[in-house]
Amino acid sequence: MSSLVDAHVHLVDDELKPYLDWILSSCWLGNVIVFANGMDLSSSKLNLEFSLKHYFVKAFVGVHPWCALSFSKIDFENLLKENVGHVFGIGEIGLDGKYVEIVPMNVQKKVFEEQLSLAERYDLPVNVHSRRAQEMVIETLSSYRLSRVLLHWFSGDERMLKRGLDMGFFFSFGPTLVYSKSTRKLFQKCDFSRVLVETDAPVAYGVCFEGFTSSPLLLSSIVYTVSNLFRKSLEETLNIIWENSQSYLGRRLLGDE
Repeated sequence: MSSLVDAHVHLVDDELKPYLDWILSSCWLGNVIVFANGMDLSSSKLNLEFSLKHYFVKAFVGVHPWCALSFSKIDFENLLKENVGHVFGIGEIGLDGKYVEIVPMNVQKKVFEEQLSLAERYDLPVNVHSRRAQEMVIETLSSYRLSRVLLHWFSGDERMLKRGLDMGFFFSFGPTLVYSKSTRKLFQKCDFSRVLVETDAPVAYGVCFEGFTSSPLLLSSIVYTVSNLFRKSLEETLNIIWENSQSYLGRRLLGDE
């Protein structure tokens, strides 16, 4: 049976610090692979450090739209150059329509485009944030030659989902899939060959998760829900998500890379 894969987690977030040793041990014991996304240059560097110590941590480097004002193209590209072979992708990057009063959209877009250019140049997958900006994000992505795009925690409508699928994008779904009717409805319109799962830890989820800080250990609940919605066995579901995750990365998750 394939391992679990968390396609989007903020492993070095301050909220996870008190539990980090326990989370890492649990991932190792439970055969959980995590795609550790960055928020800024500092967290991206930490992701790389953890990836060198723990084979199941796959480092993504990126500057989140919330942190776009801190972006330095020179520093970011130097980080990429110095860590070629260890960087699995660029993320978390994108646009956030809810955050425009703090970081203007023109600043977010410029930083997003500069990171997309680097992803194109280095042939790296991108892990993309698109809250309240899905249409602009998809339009921006269409201007680049990117073969491996993941729209994480996608909350657009069915029309935008179809456009993303037509462009070959992947979509990741998280804990809201367990209890949200609207998330399930959108999910069931997605091609299973383009589905990944995530926790976006340390985000806290309501309803059955009771507002507790999340971790990759929530994956089992998400995968169980996916298997029920697609009417596949748990083993088949895990295998499909594993293969989808490798297709998104463009490399093997374990073994020779």
